[in-house]
Amino acid sequence: MAQGKPRLRKHRPNNRSKLHLPQLVMAVAALPEPARSLKHPLSFPLENKKFVIDQMDFDIVDDNELSVVLAPIRVSILNSNFQVQLEDRFRPISEDIQNLERIRIESTELASAVEAHMEQINRCTNSIGLRISADKLIHVKADLFGQTNAGSAYKLVTESAKPAVIAEESAGYEGKLLVRMHVYKERDRGLVKRAKDYYRNLHGGKLMCEACGTIPVKVYGDAGERSIEAHHKIPIEELQPDSETRTSDLAMVCSNCHRVIHSKTPCLTVEEVRHLIDQNSDGNNVGAEPSTANKAQ
Repeated sequence: MAQGKPRLRKHRPNNRSKLHLPQLVMAVAALPEPARSLKHPLSFPLENKKFVIDQMDFDIVDDNELSVVLAPIRVSILNSNFQVQLEDRFRPISEDIQNLERIRIESTELASAVEAHMEQINRCTNSIGLRISADKLIHVKADLFGQTNAGSAYKLVTESAKPAVIAEESAGYEGKLLVRMHVYKERDRGLVKRAKDYYRNLHGGKLMCEACGTIPVKVYGDAGERSIEAHHKIPIEELQPDSETRTSDLAMVCSNCHRVIHSKTPCLTVEEVRHLIDQNSDGNNVGAEPSTANKAQ
């Protein structure tokens, strides 16, 4: 220990092929690498060397007075209320290796990244190779599913292959520990499509912005629907692991209103943006429903 911190390179402090304990745990869990000091404002999703661990908690599994076996429990992120429950990271890694062939059907690159990371773990050595394989796995998941720092690859590929269900409210599981600022923790990619189908059916076959009331297809034609985005009424970074998100938990908003919603931290609510529009409106909201510019469903 040095300055209260676990130093796994105590006798060879300049040996960059070895990781200190917090970095080792984060690498095994396929989470980004923490920094020693915070040089940038904290933002989500977490990125390598752009956040600091405030605390890492362990259970003592065995202590024979000569050596101690520790089981990592959780990680707290400095300057936030966010905690990573590490069991929720280790379990998906085990699940992925058991379902490797199913993952390979959808993506050979993802399966290779999962397999390479598990090989590093199974070596049971403190090696920079763990960090390298973790970064590769994070990168491949981000390319395939959006920028997420967690989640079972097996669940991601199986959920993304499910057909959309329309005409009724549906649910998906999200919130797998770390997050695009307003899009991803772990994303059920089919949920947004199902939600759009659901709200389209509620409003006569057209999507509208719940904040400003604009119906983009009235302004841009069919291409206008691309400007309607799904916004989490409960910020995604506040979701607990495997939270069930229903279509009614998502608001349909245009891209402009969505950016205004996320212009502050914590983000504005749809109702607050609607109030801003009411305060500053000149009554010429082109493409808006007459009764919905002030009161969207």
